Amino acid sequence: MILNTRRNFFKQSFLGGAVLLFCNSSLYGAAEPLKTLTLVQEDLFPKAKELYVDTASYLLLILDHSRITASYKEFLRNGVQWLHEESLKLHGKLYYNLLEQERQEVLQEISEYGWGESWVDALLTYTMEALRSDAVYGVNKRDAAQRWLGFRAGLPRPKRAYL
Repeated sequence: MILNTRRNFFKQSFLGGAVLLFCNSSLYGAAEPLKTLTLVQEDLFPKAKELYVDTASYLLLILDHSRITASYKEFLRNGVQWLHEESLKLHGKLYYNLLEQERQEVLQEISEYGWGESWVDALLTYTMEALRSDAVYGVNKRDAAQRWLGFRAGLPRPKRAYL
């Protein structure tokens, strides 16, 4: 992750503070949104981790972007809570405490719901964008994912991050 400036530090800790949204829930203090989102992205597309793509940092860049509406950011954060609630219902544990097969069952179950399908689609979309991102964004530093995909970025390549 990129923590070389104060601004980036605050961007990286954005979702860490989102746990405060859960204070009226039985999951208060337990959900750890960034940890959960990172694990979901790994469960949806494990190859990203093998290719050293920091999908969580990319998601944080997106959530900090001015064109992403507050309601959409809230939907992504609420999805973490709903995921944990479904996980507790099915297996009696929070999502990140489940075995890999149990996590896949939970993802399969929530994808049957309208919110779950949209939430999984959004996370998978951001994971795919991270795979194709330029090294300037700091999430695909080795460009290994681009090579694996056979993706050639357009020219000129960005000199600085635009997100």
